[in-house]
Amino acid sequence: MNSITDLIITLDVDWAPDFMIDHVAQILIDAQVKATWFVTHPSKAIDRLNSFNDLFELGIHPNPLHGSTHGNTEDEVLTYTRKLLPQASSMRTHGLYQTSNWLIKAAKKYDIKIDVSLFLPRATHLQMHQIKWYGASIWRIPYFWADDSEMFEKQPLWTPSDSLIKSPGLKVFDFHPIHIMLNTDRFEKYEYLKQIRPLALWDEEFTQTHIYHGYGPRVMFLELVEKLAGKGAQINELVDMERI
Repeated sequence: MNSITDLIITLDVDWAPDFMIDHVAQILIDAQVKATWFVTHPSKAIDRLNSFNDLFELGIHPNPLHGSTHGNTEDEVLTYTRKLLPQASSMRTHGLYQTSNWLIKAAKKYDIKIDVSLFLPRATHLQMHQIKWYGASIWRIPYFWADDSEMFEKQPLWTPSDSLIKSPGLKVFDFHPIHIMLNTDRFEKYEYLKQIRPLALWDEEFTQTHIYHGYGPRVMFLELVEKLAGKGAQINELVDMERI
């Protein structure tokens, strides 16, 4: 049986429109559930998240991949995202970009203390661990479930009542506001919608006409929020608890 702090909600903003961020945030606020958001860009909705620091931790979501709007080099990318959130202590990289040199640089030069870029889908008995290299120290917290990954599974997990989610170990969930809003069950549907209209031009009317009403990420998110009502934990609190 999971303890309540074994079930952690994280969200990758991934350039979602403000109305999606606000919508998902309000669900968490109403239920008083803590969560960690990994931020890609500045916006008024992100500013609003920052005003709920009792519930929300904001970490960086740097994109070091080719063509990134964050910069052309690792240092440019980390500098850009660090300026977005000078107070951030955690990160998850876009595309799960990671090398030992990147982690050392993020820890030593940019004061990142926690990395959540290690994806181990559906793995049991997961725990956080600390890596120390060349004077750098960084905690790594693996995550267990991601809404976009489940879209490629023949039998996706869309409910926290599934036996795999009740298995032993830390369970960090990764949601995207876009997929919560659309309840995206297959990734090709999302790709198709981006071809119809660029993400930056999506509005509430367009989104509402393309919501899927079966089992999908929104079902998992709402059931998990209900399960965690009044509880939950931020990623940085996991490390704080480990140090006690």
